Amino acid sequence: MKTGGKYKSPSMSKLLYLNLAIDSDDTSLGFAIGWLEEISKNYEAVDVITLRLGKLPELDKKITIHGPTHKVNKLYKYRFLYKTAKELIKKTNYENCFSHMSPISVFIIAFLLKRRNIKSTLWFTHPGPQFGLKKIILYFAFKLSDKILTASQTSFPFKSEKVHVIGHSINQDKFVNQKDKYELNNFLILSRISKSKNLEIGIDAFLNSNEGDNNLDIIGGTLNQDDEQYLKKLKLKYENFNNIKFLGKVKHADLPSILKKYDVNFNCAGEGFFDKSVLETLSMGIVNFYHNSDFNSIYKNYSVYYFFENTADLTKKINLLRNVKEDELNKFFDSINHNLKNHSLSSLNKRLNNFI
Repeated sequence: MKTGGKYKSPSMSKLLYLNLAIDSDDTSLGFAIGWLEEISKNYEAVDVITLRLGKLPELDKKITIHGPTHKVNKLYKYRFLYKTAKELIKKTNYENCFSHMSPISVFIIAFLLKRRNIKSTLWFTHPGPQFGLKKIILYFAFKLSDKILTASQTSFPFKSEKVHVIGHSINQDKFVNQKDKYELNNFLILSRISKSKNLEIGIDAFLNSNEGDNNLDIIGGTLNQDDEQYLKKLKLKYENFNNIKFLGKVKHADLPSILKKYDVNFNCAGEGFFDKSVLETLSMGIVNFYHNSDFNSIYKNYSVYYFFENTADLTKKINLLRNVKEDELNKFFDSINHNLKNHSLSSLNKRLNNFI
């Protein structure tokens, strides 16, 4: 970084950090805390403005969180964001603003950033809304940001030279493979409960397979009313199957201990969804079947066994699991662990430093 014509170390600067939501009790959102803690190592101080503030662990004193502490409507949240950003920018000499999965935040305070010549970087890993106001906001956030960072080739909907694929980031020090042997008894879908995640593909394929008499647990929660309606639909559809269990949200910090019991995970999200749940479960030695071909970059030659096109294809590949020998699985996970290093939280700052 440069200031006044002289090089300035990142450790001497302050960062404005925008966030959609932080909640250590949420299965999907808890990982954002790890990102914040890791990125803050590069800065003297980090000011975070989040649109939804849930439970927080004890954080480094140099991290300050600003966010609504109670349930509020969208208008209040956006006014809070603008007012807080205006006050912080007025009194703090930021050089950079980093927005983690929050294009609406970039859109709302873009004028404040441009006026003070603060460079903005948006991290966004999602295929994005297909239409409507959210699509328009994402487009303007894309145009207004100086750089866009994303996890995979299809995880950002707009093409541009300022879009950079840098991989995801999971804490491999916590998600550790401790299996003495590989079994095929406990099946899992670790996912947000959302229609876009295609959970029915995994459930139906499992029930149609030779393993369909085993238990299948679905771990994850909802984020909005549409998700709630989808969850009700799923529970009604599978209410007669006692081996299909919807366990709801768990704390992200508790995931490593919870995942120890599982052997196989189904990720049915399609193109654009480079879900960290695949990386976390793989890191723990859990066999993963996946529907987004972006994960081929991790699976390499093993893609033919674990990538599936549709429900019937997934059923067919589940039925082949019992034919896989343990030494073959050992080789598979040795290869996977090597490739996961490109998506490790410990390497996040090194990758970010190329752009921020």
